[in-house]
Amino acid sequence: MHRIKAFRIKKLFRVLSVTGGYCELGCSHCGGRYIRSMLPVSPKALPRLVMRLFQRGVRGFLLSGGWTREGYLPLSVEVMERLAKLRKQYGIVFNVHLGLETRKEVLYVAREAFDIIDFEFTLNKWLVSTIRGLPYGPKRYVEALDAMLDAGLRVVPHVFLWLPKRSTSELRSELSILSDRGLDAVNLLVYIPPQGDIDLNVAKILPSILRHIRDIWDGSIYIGCMRPRTAKKFLDETAVEEGLVDRIANPSLAVVRKHNELLEFYDACCSIPEDKLSVFGPENVGV
Repeated sequence: MHRIKAFRIKKLFRVLSVTGGYCELGCSHCGGRYIRSMLPVSPKALPRLVMRLFQRGVRGFLLSGGWTREGYLPLSVEVMERLAKLRKQYGIVFNVHLGLETRKEVLYVAREAFDIIDFEFTLNKWLVSTIRGLPYGPKRYVEALDAMLDAGLRVVPHVFLWLPKRSTSELRSELSILSDRGLDAVNLLVYIPPQGDIDLNVAKILPSILRHIRDIWDGSIYIGCMRPRTAKKFLDETAVEEGLVDRIANPSLAVVRKHNELLEFYDACCSIPEDKLSVFGPENVGV
């Protein structure tokens, strides 16, 4: 069985929020608490902070933050141009949650600034309208994805393995759209409800959904860090023991202890491109 790449952020990588704990959307399941756990920085101060952390040994960054009402991250072209210079000069690796950005002048600069676009992709109307509160439907997600690909950006789509009010056929449609566009990796998430965890009966069906995805998706499969505690108890064990995924973020301690020989650890975000991985590992992890 192949070794699964496991990811834990320690010394070589940082996650930054360019809006601090503020988000214009204020989604009910988050309320800004996830971005408040990130290192806050204003867009203007971002390049200076990146350089300061780089000088201390940090080699990669995930740039995130709250979305605007239109659904994109408020990063100006000027700031992206400065990041592009740092990336080119020092080999710094940048991931970004760019959101539903479609403006060509932004995307062409983003191509030079960022190694990977982490892109939430969904066709689910409930998520888009009720949870996100966005002023348009799921079609905008497809339009944003196409705009990014047309601009030459490297995109890792993030798809919900489980989401309330979502059918299996909708999940298959999402994966089909991604496959039709030549994307060869998908990062799977599990929706975290406002109370912070999912029902035990829901958690128990996650392995079967993962097996179904493995059957119909020909590319690489990652399990991202967005999944509640109960989900990890059932999903992580199946994913690693059966070798259903290629990468997993923050595997549960129980899985690390039981299957350490199956895991190869990296100090980075799990969406890092394959050609950049050597900067961040592999490393030995004692249990």
